Amino acid sequence: MSVNERLCRCGSNIAFSTCCEPFLTRKVLPNTAEQLMRSRFTAFCLNQATYLYETHHPSKRESNAGKPLQNPASPSTWISLQIITTDAGHADQKLGKVEFIACFEEQNKHYQLHEKSSFVKEQGRWFYLDGEPHISSVNLKFKRNALCWCQSGQKHKHCHGA
Repeated sequence: MSVNERLCRCGSNIAFSTCCEPFLTRKVLPNTAEQLMRSRFTAFCLNQATYLYETHHPSKRESNAGKPLQNPASPSTWISLQIITTDAGHADQKLGKVEFIACFEEQNKHYQLHEKSSFVKEQGRWFYLDGEPHISSVNLKFKRNALCWCQSGQKHKHCHGA
């Protein structure tokens, strides 16, 4: 199964090719704060640091502007995203907040990032402003014969659980 035929990593249950890929390839802009949040999560999964840089509000970018962000996800493997709440952030609005939980693996340990992120829309584009992150260690359990989180279509025990 090609990456484009797989379900998107953002947890939307939509094919990557029609979900976050158009945003990551700059074919279209996210219409809502939640779409930007989901596309940024997918960018972390795919190590697309330039997209993360471009969608981070210019006032919040590192002082060495012009260089892509050092991708904080590089030592991590992002596993799943769960949107908890979305407050505003619709296509006709200028501000939005998205609360989410993202699970990741780092050095064979599992963690969850619980964050309330703020977004702003300027000149028709949504940007990530900042968030209130809380990271905690978790013990992820996968059901027997569960499909792998990476959307490969293989069982977890034969893919990332091997």
